[in-house]
Formats: sequence, structure tokens, C-alpha cells
Amino acid sequence: MGNKTDSGRGSDLELDWGSREPRPQEGAPDAVTRSAETAVLEPVLAGKGPPGDPRYMSMELRYSMAAVLSSPMLRMRQFRETMEILVGWEGRNQYSISGEDGRNSVFVGETGSGWTSQLLRNFWPFHRQRMECMTPTGMLALAVEFPWFLFFARVEVFSWDGRPMGEVVQRLSFPGRRFDIVSPTGVVLATVKGPLFKPWTFRVFQRDEEVAVIRKHWSGLVQETFSDADNFSVEFQPSCTDGRFRQLVLAAALLVDLTYFDNRRRGVSLGSLFKFFD
Repeated sequence: MGNKTDSGRGSDLELDWGSREPRPQEGAPDAVTRSAETAVLEPVLAGKGPPGDPRYMSMELRYSMAAVLSSPMLRMRQFRETMEILVGWEGRNQYSISGEDGRNSVFVGETGSGWTSQLLRNFWPFHRQRMECMTPTGMLALAVEFPWFLFFARVEVFSWDGRPMGEVVQRLSFPGRRFDIVSPTGVVLATVKGPLFKPWTFRVFQRDEEVAVIRKHWSGLVQETFSDADNFSVEFQPSCTDGRFRQLVLAAALLVDLTYFDNRRRGVSLGSLFKFFD
């Protein structure tokens, strides 16, 4: 009997942190209200803890983001529609992100639809691009914004509750190519380095230790020739267990693709200056 009582009290503390009142009987009106309050965690936990901290995500979001947060490898596949390949009209960028087992984790898609967005995307160089990582149930997991740039590309990364997590910024580097992963306060958290010629592999370093590798993979003759849809993998070292940092590495992989492998140029980046080497 003592064990059952202790178990009940532990469950009470877990579900109702702010109250020591007896739990209502199942079926009572107050029980329905309390159940509805505990079922929706996101509004309660939004703004708590460091931005993007998995401990403050809802259970559903944490489950969908499991591959991004803990898998040793991510597979990132870009989609292109047939009309984009045939006509050359740039549509919205879309990716599927899966874990090592190949099971889809989140879907990344560029926001904005309709003719106005299409015209801005193709003809307006100052277009600010926003990509959202969504769970299979349509829940926002991560947002990445690409401001217009003149020479150095960058992305701003926002957590599921809209708070800034940091930036990935292109730096001047010769020979080679370089991005810095920067915190919201401007502290450099890691450096992404790639070769000058054939930049198919980018390595992520923290304090001179390699913690992840971003690789572009051959997508087949037809896809490589007639479209800019790419396949990437992100491989994490066993020591790279910080869920917040891993989300920033995923954003860096998106920036690498759009800077060096996407035909659309919204600015004059260093990637475009060296494009003839690719």
C-alpha cells in the first residue's frame, strides 16, 4: 500500500507542479479542465530556458525532432518539381530531413505562395527568404531566415517559440571557404570549413576539434545536369550531443546548399565568385 501511495504522489507532483490539492476523481468537471491544461504544453513552456532547448519542447515536438537532436547522421534531400526542371522557374525550396534509419523527421519548406511570392523569388534581389522546419503533424520545429546579402551570405535561426538561437555567417577565407556559427550575443560557437575547389565536404570545428561533417552527395546524372536539387548528409561525432547546437548545424547545411549549389543568386556572394571552380 505504501508503494502505491508514493507512486500516486509522484504522479501528482509531475502533472500538477503548482498545487498540493487532492487530485479530482476521473470524470469530474475539474478533471476535464485540468486534463486540457496539461495536454497543451507549448504555450506554457514557450519562452522558458535557452532557445531551442529540447527539455522545454512538448513531447510531440521532441519525438519528431529526435533525429535532429540525437541521430549520428541526418539525411537531407531537396525536392524539385518537374516544371522547375523543364522551364527553369524557381519554386519554393523544399527538403525532407531524416535520421540514419531513413525515416522522415521534419520537412523544411520555404514560406510564401502565389504569383506575388513567385515573382519576388525570381526577380526581386532583396527578397527575404524564410524556411520553416515542420513536423509531420504541421508543428513548427525551427525557422531559418535568409536576408538579402551583397557579399557575405548569412542565416538567422529561430527556435520553435520564435526566439533567436543564433546566426550562421559567411566569412572571407582564402584559400578555402568558411562560415561561423554565432550565438545571439555574437560569440563564435563553431567554424565550418570547406575546400576552395569542388566544395562537396564541409567540416564543423569547435575549439579545433571536428564535431560534424556536412557532405553533398551525387544525385544522379539527370538530376545533377538538369536541376539544382541536392542530397546532403550531416554526420555528427559522438561528442556532439548538444541539441541546440545540432539545430544550428542543420541551418548551416541549408546555407551551404543555397550559397554554393543553388543556381538562384539573391546577392553577389563569394560562392558566386568561385562558381566556375564547382
